[in-house]
Amino acid sequence: TNTTTKSTNKRHSHFAPRSSSNPLFLIFPKEYLSIMRYSKAVLSLAIHLVSPSRYTGAFTILSNNYRSKLTTTSTATTRFSSTSSDPSVAVPELKPDTEIADSETETYKSPWAPENLDPVSKKGINKSRFRQHVNPLARRFQMQTELDPKWPSNGAFSNLKLPLHIDIGCGKGGFLLELAKQRLEGSEAGKSKECEEEARNYLGLEIRPSVAQFAKERVDRRKLTGRVDFIGCNANVDLDRILNKYVAYGGEVGLVSIQFPDPHFKKSHQKRRVVTKELVLTLAKHVKEGREVFIQSDIQDVLDNMRETIREFGCDYFVDTIENLDEYMEDNPIGVPTEREVSVIDQDLPIYRTVFRRNGTPLPSKEE
Repeated sequence: TNTTTKSTNKRHSHFAPRSSSNPLFLIFPKEYLSIMRYSKAVLSLAIHLVSPSRYTGAFTILSNNYRSKLTTTSTATTRFSSTSSDPSVAVPELKPDTEIADSETETYKSPWAPENLDPVSKKGINKSRFRQHVNPLARRFQMQTELDPKWPSNGAFSNLKLPLHIDIGCGKGGFLLELAKQRLEGSEAGKSKECEEEARNYLGLEIRPSVAQFAKERVDRRKLTGRVDFIGCNANVDLDRILNKYVAYGGEVGLVSIQFPDPHFKKSHQKRRVVTKELVLTLAKHVKEGREVFIQSDIQDVLDNMRETIREFGCDYFVDTIENLDEYMEDNPIGVPTEREVSVIDQDLPIYRTVFRRNGTPLPSKEE
């Protein structure tokens, strides 16, 4: 008991002189110590309420903090145009599309630019450091990705006339790599159901830079160069540009898959979800009649939200192959599960799926 008492007193000895005579400590001892640890400014203000003589100290701390924030804000984020003489109506200077600056000394570049990616060690990328979530509406993720001007003729694909299977939110790329491998092996063997499928190129889009980098490096190891490629980008920003470049070489979109996207559960975060009006119209522009968009998720609300968004903004261009909103597709029509899908199946949990098929209605031109 003596040992315990001594260690406790030693641990909190720096609080003893003030707290023993302070009313806050007598009434709320635990809360008082917690405040002491985490917020000196709040503590000083609280003490002022019961001990006016200490008001000066509290005011000094708070005013200094506030003054430093004002200084930081004014120097770091406010840059007025030289053409305006009235700061109250001044317009911030604009940077080029490839750069976004928050201050004179801090400049944002594309998060997918090579110089912004972590160097790859001999052991490869540390997968344990992958971020699980990012905010696609964050300023830096609203930038265009750095795409090779010669893409896709830069060796990304050997045959640019093949239809393109594009997987939006591909993660580490395991699904596309396995799918491409099975299709190639099936066609080479001249048997199995895979050889009946049309030959395709495979492209994965992933917003997390390090994850996209990891997926891209797996292509060479799997010996799938020329058939599979990965691009780090925000699909709602870059999809139209990417598909325009691919179609320009005579290819077309063969299949679109959106599988187990980030759910963004919070109501205030649901605007971050990947399927948006803009994405639906971009798909309607590039997906030809008879081609399909496959969506699936293990969270019913997420699948329903994607489904309703496509039905609302793509009602003139896409037909849900399952008319009833309360019904879902039982089996994966592609036949190759994603890593997430395998995990969900192992836990014997439900998966919600459906397929949209493009009809023949053309997208109206901008002039219309």
